[in-house]
Amino acid sequence: MAETAQPPAAENDSNGQLQSAADAFKAFTSDLPVAQPRDDRGRFATGDEDDEIAALDEAASGVDDIDDAAEAADPAQPDPIAIPASWSKDDAELWQSLPPEAQARIAGREGERERAVNQKFQEAANARKGYEHLLAAANANRDNYATAIDEVLNLVAPQRPDPRAYGAGTGEYDRESYDLALAEFEQHSEILHALHQQRHAIAAQQAAEAEAVAHAAHEAIEAAWRPRFLALLPDIADPAKGGPALQALVQYAVDNGIEPALFEDPRAAQAITSAELAILEKARRYDAIKAAERKVRANPAPRTATPTARPGVALSRSAQRASQVKAANQRLAREGSIEAGAAMWKHFL
Repeated sequence: MAETAQPPAAENDSNGQLQSAADAFKAFTSDLPVAQPRDDRGRFATGDEDDEIAALDEAASGVDDIDDAAEAADPAQPDPIAIPASWSKDDAELWQSLPPEAQARIAGREGERERAVNQKFQEAANARKGYEHLLAAANANRDNYATAIDEVLNLVAPQRPDPRAYGAGTGEYDRESYDLALAEFEQHSEILHALHQQRHAIAAQQAAEAEAVAHAAHEAIEAAWRPRFLALLPDIADPAKGGPALQALVQYAVDNGIEPALFEDPRAAQAITSAELAILEKARRYDAIKAAERKVRANPAPRTATPTARPGVALSRSAQRASQVKAANQRLAREGSIEAGAAMWKHFL
């Protein structure tokens, strides 16, 4: 029988090692935990031992679904819309009662109106500034022209030509030269007359502008101070009492050095503002208060005699306190000082 060929020793060793490695890998993989299957939602399928955990997961997912549905059904509430500036505070309750859609529509229209009004105001202000700039430049040119006219009028004084200067009466009269000189004189006179008229017109314009500025300033002061003066001296608004009250105020001003002519001239009297009259009335009242204080100090009220205490009999505490309060009151009326007021206040406390 033929001998079977035996593999070399090295090959046998190599095959043995491979088989050993394969057996070892198979044993290692058999010890690994089996991969847990997943369900249709991508989560691990639960076994009998994980039923409780699966139930908790399912409940949690249900809660999440409910929360998501609640969030989708209840969108975020918009921020409250502020009441428009043109609405008064009394309308706040009415504004709150309006639905948000109406508030948004009204607020939008109010915003558009405010922007339109502000734009018109800005355009008017820009136009006024441009006009004021042009007016200032025109007034400056006018004033410069008026100054130039004054200089010309002061320097130029044409003289009518004398016929004798041209030989009249001597038999050598130069009539042509005289006529030319006379025509030049008349031309210069007409120019100067026109300049005089222009200068008077410019002076009238300047006076009218100055009066308008003074009137505007007076009106602005009256708008601010007339209500204050009427609140300080209401008798001015009464036809029956206004005359005497104003006369007493004028007399006080004259007694304190103001010229009587200032009140006798109608134009000057109209220039007096309510602010000046209010200050004058406050000064008159202050002087009256000081005069009354001086009168009280000069003629103090006689002191009342304190009750006589019989020997061996003490005054009650109420009687002592009443006597002290009365003395403090008399001191306050006599001195009018802070210390006397503090002492009186101490008794009240």
